[in-house]
Order: sequence, then C-alpha cells, then structure tokens
Amino acid sequence: MASTSKKQITNHLKTLYSSYRDTTDIDAKGLFFSTECMQICRPNPSYAATNRETIVRYVREASEGGVGGESSLPSKEGWTARALRDDEFGFGGDDEAVTAPLGLKVSELKDKAMKEGWVGLRVDLWFYDEVRQSEKAGHGVLVKVQYWWRKEGGEWMQILHDIMYMGVLDGSQGTEVEE
Repeated sequence: MASTSKKQITNHLKTLYSSYRDTTDIDAKGLFFSTECMQICRPNPSYAATNRETIVRYVREASEGGVGGESSLPSKEGWTARALRDDEFGFGGDDEAVTAPLGLKVSELKDKAMKEGWVGLRVDLWFYDEVRQSEKAGHGVLVKVQYWWRKEGGEWMQILHDIMYMGVLDGSQGTEVEE
C-alpha cells in the first residue's frame, strides 16, 4: 500500500474543511468532529470544550448571536488554510493555563497528538458587513485557529480546535497561505 504524502493529506483536509465551512446545518457540522473533539481558546479560556456536544453548542450560540454582532446587512467573509509548520506544534507553548481546561498539561497534549498521528491546519477566518465595515484593519472580525485532525475508522475527524486569536481584523487576513 502506497503511503500518502503530507501534501496529499493537507489537500484532503482542506477539502474536508471546505465542506465543513459550506455545511449550514449546525448538527451536521458536528459530524466533522470526533466525539472526543476538544477546544482550547487562548483569548477566552471559558470557551474550552472536552467533547463534540459542547463545541456544537458553542457553534450554535455563535450563529444565533451573529459573529461580531447581529446584522441583516450584506456580509463578506473569507478564509485561508495551510499545513502547520513544525514550529507551530505547540498548543500554547509553556502556558499550562491554555490546556488546563482540558485536564491536560501542554506536554501531555503534545504526547497525545504524536501518539495518535494528529495533523494540523492553520485557518484564518474573517467576516465584515459591506455597509458599515471594510476589510481594513480595525473593522470586522478575524479568527485564527489551528484545526487538528486524526484518523478514526479510516476517516479524518477534527480532534482539536486551538483558537489562537479572536478580534478585529488586523490586516493579516488572507496572508496565511501555503509557502
């Protein structure tokens, strides 16, 4: 059996991520997550989660409240995804507070990822309404996430969402592409 290259896996995960983004039914979005999917949120640790159900609830709450505020105005959004670089395999570095809500130390999470063969994508998502905001820095919403995937029953499933940044557009949207 031929081995799959890192580039092939990355391209497959990008396709899965695109399908996930295009899925409008929130419960159906949850099917992209492992039942053991976890989430850490560096800017707001209270949005940590240790299972799929909690993450689906967070997605539902975010969609009901509108990301960046309720608006019926026309909106624009975009996203980029790329393979993680070796130096991005960190889960918050030495900051144990980042992984504490999962009940794991950073070193334990790294060991788990290595043992289970996790593969990560760096994804930047951005949103802004076309009437009141622009794509310039200081407007709209930018979210930077490391999505981690592992194989379960032969299928790639999301296993960890590492939310690194949630805030206003900082001008970096669209710059995180394959090198």
